[in-house]
Amino acid sequence: MTEFRKFADRFNKSTNAAPSTQSDIDKLEKELNIQLPNDYKRFLLSIGNIWTPDILDLVVDKELDLADVQQFWTPDEIIDDKKNFWTKQVSTDIIPFATDCMGNIFSFLASDLRQKTETADIYFFDHDFDTVEKISNSFTVWINNFNKI
Repeated sequence: MTEFRKFADRFNKSTNAAPSTQSDIDKLEKELNIQLPNDYKRFLLSIGNIWTPDILDLVVDKELDLADVQQFWTPDEIIDDKKNFWTKQVSTDIIPFATDCMGNIFSFLASDLRQKTETADIYFFDHDFDTVEKISNSFTVWINNFNKI
């Protein structure tokens, strides 16, 4: 969990971010009929819906082949989007959890979340090209990519 705290301490610029509750997570899992990966649950319970705009500058300045993450979503935002907005329309069944500076989405595949697991692959949905691409083997590894910048 120290990698999540390191990430938040370094990049969070939100003044109103808050960790999720277990009740929030339970509601999300029930509403979408999924089991979130344990590492992502730990992130939600300890860190929550942080805003990380400075990552973009680092990615651009260092010319990294890494999509910036800017806004992590609350469980209620995930449910709302999945049922009513952008990801409801995506042909691949994704479970969103964050966006980059352009509104592209970081997600899990719903099919990967049918049973309890320690972690799950991370996917990037590019709304301009309507593509879904695997970008990491786990949420923790993905977060650590930013910690290494």
